[in-house]
Amino acid sequence: MRLSDKEDLRIPDFTMQKFALIGNNVSKSLSPSLFRAAYPDTDWTYGLIESDDAAKALDIFLSEGYRGANITSPFKESFMNFCDFHDEISKKTGVTNLILNNEGELTSYNTDYYGVKDPLIARGLKSGKAVVAGAGGAARAAVLALKDLGMEVTVVNRTVEKAAELAQQFDVSYQPEDHISDLLKISNLLVYTIDVPLINAQTIDFSHLIIFEANYKNPNLNTNKCIEYISGREWLVSQAVPSFRIFTGIQPDLKALKMVGGNC
Repeated sequence: MRLSDKEDLRIPDFTMQKFALIGNNVSKSLSPSLFRAAYPDTDWTYGLIESDDAAKALDIFLSEGYRGANITSPFKESFMNFCDFHDEISKKTGVTNLILNNEGELTSYNTDYYGVKDPLIARGLKSGKAVVAGAGGAARAAVLALKDLGMEVTVVNRTVEKAAELAQQFDVSYQPEDHISDLLKISNLLVYTIDVPLINAQTIDFSHLIIFEANYKNPNLNTNKCIEYISGREWLVSQAVPSFRIFTGIQPDLKALKMVGGNC
């Protein structure tokens, strides 16, 4: 199924009306508020399944009758192994941020791809050089989205072996994180997927860059002077739209989602 298509999603009827976010340290997530805003006139519910163990989280999801769940850190890779089927993007990236339960059979999806791609398309950014900082699940979705937009991508990470592995997976370049200053001088976009501050950020000139940061709870780069700072809240909302369509088969209220997500 290609979510870029505008036809209605053909999802079987179901009796389960419970959805959730699965992850560790998710108590402050905006996802439940986004879901309530998207479907205010239904009895569907959206809760939190917080665990430090993926298998335990899956047991709760199945035993308590959830229809679907968004998957966040640190389970985006491990939940791929629990699924019977995989959509095209989760298969390419090797990570999932959404699972759907169809009578005990689980399908994985990756809508983080749209969380990156759609905000950049809206800004007309379809070419140029991009640096992706990080090598986890969010970074994989970002690299694929940027490549599909036609951008030249370089991955940087503190563990250079992980950067090399990700770069090889998508046939892009990589560098150690301490090379980022030189890379950014010749780039026009930085996608920052790391939860910790950038090394030597105070010495880097961001003024010619668009910065897109995944972390909306505790951002690290939002105070830097740049052409435009795109908040992780916009990433969150942009991935929530296809996520909620997969869950329910019904287009969510986009205006309400943006209001809850902030001034995206």
